[in-house]
Order: sequence, then C-alpha cells, then structure tokens
Amino acid sequence: MEDKILERGVLDIAVKNVQSMSHEAYALVRKSFFGASDSSILCGVNLYKSLEELIKEKNNKFLTKEEKEVSEKPIVKKGYDLEPIILDKAKAALEEAGYMGQLIKPQHMYKFKNVDGLSVNYDGVFMSDTLPPIPVEAKLVSKYGEKYYNKNVSIADAKDIKILDTDKEITAYIKQMATRFGIPPYYYTQVQQEIAGLDAPYGFLAAMFDDSWSFKLYYIPRDNNVIAAIYKMCERDIKKINRDM
Repeated sequence: MEDKILERGVLDIAVKNVQSMSHEAYALVRKSFFGASDSSILCGVNLYKSLEELIKEKNNKFLTKEEKEVSEKPIVKKGYDLEPIILDKAKAALEEAGYMGQLIKPQHMYKFKNVDGLSVNYDGVFMSDTLPPIPVEAKLVSKYGEKYYNKNVSIADAKDIKILDTDKEITAYIKQMATRFGIPPYYYTQVQQEIAGLDAPYGFLAAMFDDSWSFKLYYIPRDNNVIAAIYKMCERDIKKINRDM
C-alpha cells in the first residue's frame, strides 16, 4: 500500500526502512536533506532555531551535544513512544468525521524528485479507495506548547477557510494562516511539505495534549503559497550543506 505514495509522482525513496534505524542513525541521515520539520526554519517561523544554526548543525556529520540533549527531553521521548496511540486516536477521529480507510505508517524516507535536497518522512498516511493519500502528522503537545493551539477550530470550520493568493511577506502570511486553522506556524509549514509530497488536497495534524490528556484532529488544506516558499528556500539554501547523499 505504501507504493501509492510513489504513484503520486512527486517523490522517490531516499532511504529505505528508516523506521528500523536507531534515532541517532536516522538523525545523521537527515543531515543531507531539508525535512518537513526543517520547513519552519527555512520559512523563518521557527521559535527555537535560526537558519544559520540549522545549516551549521547539518554540516556537522555527527550529533552535537545539543542535539543529543533534545532527543533525551522527556516530552520528545514520550512523543516517540506515544506516536502509535496518537495515530490510533487519529484513525478513530477520521472515522467519526466520515473518512473510511486505512491509516498506515510509512517505512521509508522520501525525497522530492524536482526539488533537490528536500525530503519528507510521514508519521501516518490515510489511504482509501476514493481519496488520494492524505498525510497525518502526529504531535504530543507539551503544557508550554498548548497555548499555540486553538481547540475551538473544528474540521468543518477549517473547511470553510479559503486559501487565497497573497502578496504578504511569507512569514507574516504563515503566521496569519496558522492562527486561522488553530495550530502553530511551525507545524503549518511541516504539514504543507507533507501535503506537497503526496500531491494531496489537504492534510491532518493529530495533536495529543500532554497536560490535559485530550486529543484533537486539525484539518489543514493545501496552501500553494507556502509550498512554493518552501521549494524556493530549499533551492536557495541546500547548496550551503555539505551533503553525503
């Protein structure tokens, strides 16, 4: 069923079976690409890391002390362990919303055919007979991070929000749109890169809130303004990385 991802025509396999790798081995592989989680840094909406810091980190062909410390944070370790539970809740929420099909966990890391250095790894992809593959990004949200979400935005509400052409500066635009859909800007760009890889019309962000232990599924439509910006930034900055792949 994972073959349907390649059938969309946007991606090739970059690294097979990354799900069987250790966290450290996978982190080293990612240094040769801009993954979906890097998109917010490329677009200038990440709260925690600058583009200069990202480039320096990727050019270190080893895990720095800071990178290792991040991977050992309790919320990060809990996120890894709880991902299957979050995806199970996403599957149930999708069925409740009328989406009938399978939610698979892709095993490979993918790269974009037409944008050198851009990659994507999917937490989950919803497959059905009537829809194209749809990305589902799973997040465990810390008590601190919860303030960046609006739990009152329903799937129906989100479907009524229109994506329009804009001449706004891209960082301001991303922040505005993310607020409208009720999620942080740094995850709005991530879901857009995942949508682009599947040539999908929309995607979902599955959020489990650690403090209240509540769950919400967010609907995010395709935003070609942001996808074009991610492509442009990758093409601009990928040459700054000494790549092994």
